[in-house]
Amino acid sequence: MAFRLSLDLKNYIVNQGIIQKMAGTMGTGGTASITIYTGSQPATADTAPAGTSSTVLATIIGIGWGGSNGSIGATSGTAEFGTAVGYTGTAATNGTAGWARMKTVGTGFTGSAATFNIDGDVGTGATCAFIVNNVVIAALASVTITSAPISIA
Repeated sequence: MAFRLSLDLKNYIVNQGIIQKMAGTMGTGGTASITIYTGSQPATADTAPAGTSSTVLATIIGIGWGGSNGSIGATSGTAEFGTAVGYTGTAATNGTAGWARMKTVGTGFTGSAATFNIDGDVGTGATCAFIVNNVVIAALASVTITSAPISIA
């Protein structure tokens, strides 16, 4: 039999465990960054990018989350960006987006420094982990992450 989490527990895990570790806050500003890469994402979120999957197309900083319908934090087990228009950065080079890593450094469970990563695919469709305005990226162009919902199903 599988575990089933209550909605209150899902919201708590997203708000306290993910949002506050990744962004440092609930609201519109944060400390997380999202780096967009070419190629396929590594096997784990702890694996360093390598080979054709290590070309950095753009890095977007200051990522934060709000809740759905303008509330703060997760509702229904999901939290959305703290801004309706997304977050924008400038592309470093030309390429096609394949995956992205959201990253921040903070204090881990034992009190020591820890790096927190979330990896996911990049695309323009609603099924992608990181939704961007365009997957074909040109150097010095604006790149906007329009959505990256953090969810526990």
